[in-house]
Amino acid sequence: MKLLVKGLGQVLFSIVGGAVSGSTNGGNMSTLIANPKYALVVQESYFDLAGMTQREKTLFFKTVSIQEPYNPSIEGGHTGDDIREAIVLTTSPIPADKLLVEYALGAGLMGSITDWSQLVYYRFRNCVRTTDQGTTAILPTLSQSNMGSAYPTASDRVYIYRYIQANNADQTAQFTSILVPGCQVVLGADVKEEPEFQYLYRLMRSYELQQSPDED
Repeated sequence: MKLLVKGLGQVLFSIVGGAVSGSTNGGNMSTLIANPKYALVVQESYFDLAGMTQREKTLFFKTVSIQEPYNPSIEGGHTGDDIREAIVLTTSPIPADKLLVEYALGAGLMGSITDWSQLVYYRFRNCVRTTDQGTTAILPTLSQSNMGSAYPTASDRVYIYRYIQANNADQTAQFTSILVPGCQVVLGADVKEEPEFQYLYRLMRSYELQQSPDED
């Protein structure tokens, strides 16, 4: 089994000009929404599988894990301030103008542009400030869920999207900062040869989905 690892940088949320704002210490990140109540950012990266697909082999996913050193931490703020994080791994890219839709609906679910067979893995978690915490605190995980098809692929990339939403529960007691640590996305997979007709069908399917992601 081969292990593939990709790191994503930490994200720091603070109040800038009255609005919640996010910044990162490395990697490609864009802001989808920023206002006094909350901010939503997305980090993007990918695993390059071209060396495997050029040898006409198929990738069979065995394990997926998201490794983080600790939960998000907060300075100041109010009970109910929270972080919502969704990590999406897909074999087709999400167009820039569809990033918000995929977060709102859930990639791979009804109404989204991501086909279920493209969705390698999806994890959502919610970390919330509680009533018994001090000024500086680690946000405990309130809920976490995951899904995904882990469907074998002949695609030459697996795309990573890490959405992070920071919510300001009380604008009269805004947090000073929330730090979301960086993480490692780890894929365990077997690379195997398939009968030619199966491989060609899988390759054609990957190509079709990448060319017309919102028609399927």
